[in-house]
Amino acid sequence: MWTQKKKRTPTPKSGFTLIELLVVIAIIALLAALIFPVFARAREAARSIVCLSNLKQLGTAISLYLEDYDETYPMNRQADALHDLGGCTSPSPSSPPNDPLEGSSVNWKREILPYVKSFDVFRCPSNGDAWSTNGYASVPGDETNLLYPKSQWIAISYAYNGSFFHEGVPPCWYGEARTRPRYETEIGDASGLVLLLESRWSFPDLGSWFIPLRGPDSGAQGPFQSHNGACNWLFADLHAKHLKPDAICQMHGWSENYPDPTNGCALLAQEAPEYR
Repeated sequence: MWTQKKKRTPTPKSGFTLIELLVVIAIIALLAALIFPVFARAREAARSIVCLSNLKQLGTAISLYLEDYDETYPMNRQADALHDLGGCTSPSPSSPPNDPLEGSSVNWKREILPYVKSFDVFRCPSNGDAWSTNGYASVPGDETNLLYPKSQWIAISYAYNGSFFHEGVPPCWYGEARTRPRYETEIGDASGLVLLLESRWSFPDLGSWFIPLRGPDSGAQGPFQSHNGACNWLFADLHAKHLKPDAICQMHGWSENYPDPTNGCALLAQEAPEYR
């Protein structure tokens, strides 16, 4: 006997509606917006640790140099075949120090190379200007690179504290006759005086007069390389700290109790937004 088959009721297809998809996408976007900055900060913190390690290695090299040269620091810039020691050439007593050693082929970085294991220690992994020409140099990196083969080029990342260790400070700010190195015995509190700092410029030193200035790439960028808004600083006793530039001013870390006619710390209100 023939019987009529019952028609199956269509099963509703499972899936997301357009509204549900949009909600899911919005939630994912929100989570990404919350998580990605956390990852970025964690990555930058890791790079900061590498940078601190570099600073300490450079500080150790300077310490070995001090032992070999009777507690005399390597000069910021040294005399060479074309540059002799001389007096101050700054236009006024309140100007940054300047002298005949500008453009020398030897600076403190070149002086400590025998104590450094690798050229890599001169480069901070966060520094996007490590191999920059800074808009004026003919070759990238350190200002001396023009006079050396590429295999001996030094990256931009670290600088002397120019407010104390610039070779022109004694004649320009202290009234002495000639440029000279600084001596360990001149430092009263080694734990409070900055020895090395992070830099985006090819000069071997940066002084407090750079505080209101900008980096080579934008108006939001400062002259000192930063990590999550603060910078790494190595002090003369070889301990390192992660601080904002204003903290260095508060501890008189630029020149200790010595004169600094440029008084860059008075211009902290003009510092780059990245440090605020």
